[in-house]
Amino acid sequence: MEVKSDSNSTASLSGEDYVLATPLVTNADESLYLDKPKALDTKYASLANLRQELRWNDSYFEDEDDGDVIAVFDFDYDNMENFYTQIGWATLASTCLYTPFFMASLVGLVPCYLRQNVRWSTRSKHLAITQDGIRFVQERRPSCWGLPCSDKGKSSKTVPFDKITDCDIEEPAGNSCLCVPNILCTVNVDTASSGTEGRKELKLAGLKDPHSFKKLVWAMKRSQQGSAPASTDMVADRGAGGDTESLLREIRDELRVNNQLLLQKPIQAEQPLL
Repeated sequence: MEVKSDSNSTASLSGEDYVLATPLVTNADESLYLDKPKALDTKYASLANLRQELRWNDSYFEDEDDGDVIAVFDFDYDNMENFYTQIGWATLASTCLYTPFFMASLVGLVPCYLRQNVRWSTRSKHLAITQDGIRFVQERRPSCWGLPCSDKGKSSKTVPFDKITDCDIEEPAGNSCLCVPNILCTVNVDTASSGTEGRKELKLAGLKDPHSFKKLVWAMKRSQQGSAPASTDMVADRGAGGDTESLLREIRDELRVNNQLLLQKPIQAEQPLL
């Protein structure tokens, strides 16, 4: 191989020399081509007592970032896609016992688009912690055969911190559909309106770091409760209490004046009439 030197002279390099002379790509060089993961602000990390630095790669909320987004939590899309695809195949196999359902799935090309539908569904999910609460977004995505007429619209939900009554993690155990091992952690978020019938306000399966998510949610809830201003009812009660106190003072002063007048009247009555 021949390369031109700075002095416009030609020099020959062997293959080994060329490899040694080629600069390696450093981390600084990689930053020119790869997006750096975002990191959580240190004040929120200390607030939630996070021992490891929280980072994320999901850039979905960057376009909508108005300063309220505190942290974004990545979903484990690969494991979610594999798990739900296996669930789909197990469910499809069970329809063999019911010939009409099985034939209908074949006519609808379900085996051909099974994994693609799982990919569209899982990779459209995004989760963030904002100043207002937990924000979950599932963006617009294809479904069925991928035709525009079968698209599913975007849906979003925000759960305020003051409405949260429970946020806990369900660790994976056992199998689903008898043969598919459960590998996804599930975070269950409850509110007072979610009830006790097993319905969850949010059920988030497949988070990469569910424990940090739980810690940050409780930390944000505690911080907002500690810094929350007095409610209107409390202010009204305090105002009413102040009015009552001043009214009692006026009544006390009037009673003192009346008592003094009553003490003076008998003395005037004992004076002889002229």
